[in-house]
Amino acid sequence: MGTVYVCRKCKHSKALQQAIERGSDATVKLVGCQDVCRQPVAGTRVDDRLEWFGGLDKPKRRAALVDLLNDKAPRRIPKALEGARVAKRAGKDPR
Repeated sequence: MGTVYVCRKCKHSKALQQAIERGSDATVKLVGCQDVCRQPVAGTRVDDRLEWFGGLDKPKRRAALVDLLNDKAPRRIPKALEGARVAKRAGKDPR
């Protein structure tokens, strides 16, 4: 069980939050704008580093995020999320 940070201001963030709550036991924490605006945006720990992902309104990316959250000790980013990774926010805590 991990923590996922979801931007509360992004369009469709409520749908993302509900998908995460339905598909995993992860704790959802709503945070302010992360200034990366690829709607919606979420961050979680992967290999002890906070990674941020945008464009999570696509079903395949959303499912990959839920799978990542269900992994007990995630070591790598799933292929469906590689293109959604936001390098600008990688390793940075939520605002």
